[in-house]
Amino acid sequence: MPPQKRITKEMILEKAFFITQTEGYESITVRSLACELSCSTQPIYQEFKDMSDLKVAIMQKTCEYMANFITQNRDKSLSSDLANIIAYIQFANAEKRLFQLIFTSRDGLQMMQYCLDISSFNINMIIYANGIIMMNAYKTLDIPFEEMKKMIIKAYEVFK
Repeated sequence: MPPQKRITKEMILEKAFFITQTEGYESITVRSLACELSCSTQPIYQEFKDMSDLKVAIMQKTCEYMANFITQNRDKSLSSDLANIIAYIQFANAEKRLFQLIFTSRDGLQMMQYCLDISSFNINMIIYANGIIMMNAYKTLDIPFEEMKKMIIKAYEVFK
């Protein structure tokens, strides 16, 4: 019987996701990941053929995480469209590194389409929300979440 794996694909992905969430994707190297897992690079390369393979897995996990976050944080008192956009902004504020991975990567639009059911989002609202998110991220617009929510509700009335 072959020896049991000490480091599984799930363990590698969980650690890579955690590093992405806390430090950003650019912080991950096979060597640093191996160090975090207290193993050699061999188990990582046995499970993922290269860093791009690992990045795809991290992106998929991030998309699932974001979809769950949006579902769990919807304001039930608002329309579904509006609740989704507001939860989307909450995700961007709460998970800055994950948002950065998805939406500021070279394939940002494709990732957004992959992660979100775009047909359930008004494209004008996504553009407006991303403007607020980016301005807030760069401290050009440093306002509390409740103020952002009011702005989104006003814009929703215009765009619907």
